[in-house]
Amino acid sequence: MFIHIYSILVMTPEAEKFNGWAAMLGFVAAFGAYATTGQIIPGIF
Repeated sequence: MFIHIYSILVMTPEAEKFNGWAAMLGFVAAFGAYATTGQIIPGIF
């Protein structure tokens, strides 16, 4: 049972690439929001 659960939770190379892509997209979006509004989180800070 442990091996079955562990195999589900292991990150595959495809999952790692997708997570990296999503993180880079988030950083670009955050930079764009800061560059256009001057606020770290527009509407909050």
